[in-house]
Amino acid sequence: MTKQQITATAGLLLLAMLLTVLIGVFDARRRVIAAEGDDLRAGQSAWVTATLDDLERARSAFEPGTKVFVELEDGVRAVAILSGRWTDVPLHDGHALTGRPGEALAGADAGVHGDDIAVGGKQYTVVGRLGVRADSLLSDDVVIADPSQFSASPQRLLLDGPNSVHHYSAQFPGRSVEIIDDGTNRRTNVDAVSPVLIALGALVVALIALIAGLQAGRWELRTAAVRFTTGIRPLTTLRSAAARVGMTSAAICTTAIAGAAVVRQTTILDLDVTTAVVAVGTVVLAVAVASFWQGTRRWNC
Repeated sequence: MTKQQITATAGLLLLAMLLTVLIGVFDARRRVIAAEGDDLRAGQSAWVTATLDDLERARSAFEPGTKVFVELEDGVRAVAILSGRWTDVPLHDGHALTGRPGEALAGADAGVHGDDIAVGGKQYTVVGRLGVRADSLLSDDVVIADPSQFSASPQRLLLDGPNSVHHYSAQFPGRSVEIIDDGTNRRTNVDAVSPVLIALGALVVALIALIAGLQAGRWELRTAAVRFTTGIRPLTTLRSAAARVGMTSAAICTTAIAGAAVVRQTTILDLDVTTAVVAVGTVVLAVAVASFWQGTRRWNC
């Protein structure tokens, strides 16, 4: 490829990566808005009667993001994270719970004194403020990280996480599970329209990656036609073409991942688009190589 052609390919790739990062930001924002509207529930939720010890012994069976709540008083809950991290928590300041006991999340109207809040006569350090905005549905809520607030006897707990009901039933067969049906409470624009927009955006990114790969392969074939006539081996030319497309893809992928890191550092959003970015770059390289190889076979080179 010439410099102009490399620039054009890089431009298409950059557009695909920009859309990928924006889709990631949109989806992360959608998840925290949905969690706020669903009272911090971000996955499949159910009321169960168990002890925290029971659940923690079976924690390997639960998917990342699974957590359990116990109601302490009106608007005050204790939480224990069973697997992974709690990333879909809506915050307008601070950061999510790190998993260390003694931390708390509090709404804007909760009784916070400095960086501390008192619950049941114990002091907790407030590390984040609940709600996408200060004036939110969670402005009066408090969530604390303190396993001692869970009873040693079976109690009513709220289990929340991906496929949590299935995993709980598999680990504790025969125990009652009260599934929370929030089908009428979920926000239409967040939970019905948004997934469609994300799917359409992903389709556009895939089409751009496909076009970029086909175009790069076609441009490389022009150079290959000259190289073949000078006696250069087809495999050598293929390696050279793949290296050029690969380096261009790697440079743009690195740029996109760096951009996502900046978004993660400058916002409350937990954004990780590494998998999607690498997938787009891989598609471009694979399509370019396949297109190039098919063209050389057509020439019987």
